[in-house]
Amino acid sequence: MAAGLIFAACGSDDATPAANNAPAATEAPAEEAPAATDAPADAAPADDAPADAPADEAPASAALALEGDVVVAAGTTLALGDCPDDWNATQGVEGDEIRIGQTLPQSGALAAFGAIGEGMEMYFDFINDTDPVAGKDLVLIMKDDGYEAGRAVANIEEMLDSDDVFALAHNIGTPINYAIRPITDEACVPQLFNSSGFPFWGDPGNFPWTVGNILNYVTETEIWCTDIKANIGENATVAALIMNNDFGKTYQQTLNGSDACAGLEIVSEQVHDPAGADVTNEMTTLIATGADVFLVGTTSKFCSQSTAVLAASEWRPTTYMSYTCNNLSSFFKPVREAVVTLAADNAGPIMANSNKICGDPVYADDPAIMETERILAEYGDVTCADGSYSTGVLYGEFLVGVLRSAAEMEGGLNRVNLMSAVWNANTTSDLLLGGTLQLDGVNDAYWTESAQLQQVTIVDDAIAFVPTGDLVDFEGVGGAYGS
Repeated sequence: MAAGLIFAACGSDDATPAANNAPAATEAPAEEAPAATDAPADAAPADDAPADAPADEAPASAALALEGDVVVAAGTTLALGDCPDDWNATQGVEGDEIRIGQTLPQSGALAAFGAIGEGMEMYFDFINDTDPVAGKDLVLIMKDDGYEAGRAVANIEEMLDSDDVFALAHNIGTPINYAIRPITDEACVPQLFNSSGFPFWGDPGNFPWTVGNILNYVTETEIWCTDIKANIGENATVAALIMNNDFGKTYQQTLNGSDACAGLEIVSEQVHDPAGADVTNEMTTLIATGADVFLVGTTSKFCSQSTAVLAASEWRPTTYMSYTCNNLSSFFKPVREAVVTLAADNAGPIMANSNKICGDPVYADDPAIMETERILAEYGDVTCADGSYSTGVLYGEFLVGVLRSAAEMEGGLNRVNLMSAVWNANTTSDLLLGGTLQLDGVNDAYWTESAQLQQVTIVDDAIAFVPTGDLVDFEGVGGAYGS
């Protein structure tokens, strides 16, 4: 499996067909706006220079320049001469605040993810009270985009024009992040830890202001396929539910084009509207196939819906579901009876998880989870059982870590130091299942690179995850997109 995963992270042509398609900027159905077949127009050719930093890179002890071409990591250069004339490396941190912008769905079909921003804000309040970054207060400016790219673009433009943001962080969704990337790139504003596993985010040679966060969807799909072949069979039949946008189509294209998935018989692929009311019709078609395997490349309320419809049928495939569905409180508590039904047949969804899930009774006594619960209770009067707030704590921890690293550099907290801190990060978190979080410019451009397959089931009358395999950790071998 390791070789397949390495190719997935690198975005090679033969292992990552999805990465060759530039994502559409809207959620329009593919029939109306098919994805382009070539690399995005704004992607520059790969740099021919070696990955090692050139000899004139500033020594670690010297302050990085705030003008000209600044090498911040291997193969990663900030072309500050191309920034707007009024660009300021310390905008958003010149006073007593660190102003962070975020666009996310607080309404619409994916509104459950809005709690992530609220959880991050609770974590910021905790940090401000206990150990401020560079003596400043973290401020999160959140704007609702309803998971619509056009609204997200308007949000980002407003933040850059009027809200004095230092950086953007954890914007949610593949189409959202793709739509705003040209704006942040032109503005020379950090777009950090995109809450999307799209492979394009690992491209510091061409887009040094943007970095991803969660597990590459291509890698995730290949983990599924490897497990299917090992435990069900090389020629297993597969039926798939796919969200009709660039997020869902990454799963679909990897399933159809990756060497890791070759040989599996795909008997049905049902594509659904992200803005649709439900997936009942698509599920009816998939159930009729009686396939050995059910792949769920969708998210949010559709995780719950597909689970409920599956449980109400007699079909009991082995189900692999996007890890974006892994918040038990948000997506499985509402369909508890369906989970109980599937668990009785050992047929609960399997996901490739990278972090401990707050609200899973397995981790009730885990110190990091207990601290997360304490923060949510004290700063938000909520619990992990109330939704995806805990994910915001985890993501807030990632951001605070690189902000502290940047503040400790010569020259203090500025956008150049922040990108240097990001692309040279080497850390971990007690909220992870294991592994480390490392970046090394073009040598290693993917943040989360470990996962464990876990199945949703019932443990002591509570919804929980149970591991079905070992943790897979391939940190440091992922390379960069297109390498």
